[in-house]
Amino acid sequence: MNDQATNHRDEQADVPVSVFLITKNCARWLDKVLSAVSGFAEIVIVDSGSTDETLEIAERHGARIVHQEFLGYGQQKQIALDLCTQPWVLNLDGDEVVDAELRAAIIELVKRDDPNVIGAKDRIRDWFIGVPPRKTTRANSRVRLWRRGAGRFLSEQIVHESVELDKSGRIENLPGWVEHYGVESVALRVQKINHYSTLRAELDARRGKKPSALKLFTIFPLRFLKNYLLRRAILDGRRGLIQATAGAYYSFLIEAKKFEAAERKRLGLDS
Repeated sequence: MNDQATNHRDEQADVPVSVFLITKNCARWLDKVLSAVSGFAEIVIVDSGSTDETLEIAERHGARIVHQEFLGYGQQKQIALDLCTQPWVLNLDGDEVVDAELRAAIIELVKRDDPNVIGAKDRIRDWFIGVPPRKTTRANSRVRLWRRGAGRFLSEQIVHESVELDKSGRIENLPGWVEHYGVESVALRVQKINHYSTLRAELDARRGKKPSALKLFTIFPLRFLKNYLLRRAILDGRRGLIQATAGAYYSFLIEAKKFEAAERKRLGLDS
């Protein structure tokens, strides 16, 4: 275990938080991910068949490991959540690292234990080609920390899963960042865009959302302008231009794949 993990464990022992992750071949970043939350009372990992060093790294950090064939992101995360035992739960991906400021804010919130607070949002910073976006770029934020038993993941969320909080209470916005390293190259960005757009198109089809000719024409330019100007990707130079274009392309592919699926069904191409 590295020095950072040891220092964290000495400073804060048994913080009553279950950190839970779903993994498959996350070895590249996992040691850094788990070191940042050392000293938290529990680490739960649900793995769907890693063939790299993911499980060995998890074992070194004392994680509880459960093997589960992949069932979709929402269902997989709910399985991990159900295994948690601590009063608070923190969800991370295998390529997301909590920075020192966010770690301190999580510990302060949990120790304060305000009964009116049910959870907290954190900001996510996507590193790309070795560099994070400027902090002036508008960041995505999501609820990643909440009281155990206050929320759940829906099984239909096969992609872009998020916790559904089913108890009322205040959601705090925490300082600091979750540093996301998993989309570090153009090739990996395109690979994930293709994979996730297929899952999202399938999810939309299950929900009865039909392809839209209007969206097919307009989604790319509108999404690009939103990403590039409103979310201020323009401030990140060429990296921002690439990221804004990639995000727009992702939205376009969802509509394109929905159209393709409808046409294949109409023409009997898949029968």
